Amino acid sequence: MFAYGVIQLGAKVVSPVALVAIALGFCSLKKESNFFNECVEEIKATDSPTADSVRFCTGG
Repeated sequence: MFAYGVIQLGAKVVSPVALVAIALGFCSLKKESNFFNECVEEIKATDSPTADSVRFCTGG
């Protein structure tokens, strides 16, 4: 019974920590997405086709 209580307590601590880690990962993904969109718009401004802009911004 004691072990069950310890496991439950541990799960209640690990769960919020995992959710915070996931949220921070999404923040990083949002920054990278904004950077990519700005790159594509900048290259498209030079009258390049969209496909060429995406290829340039992905490093291809």
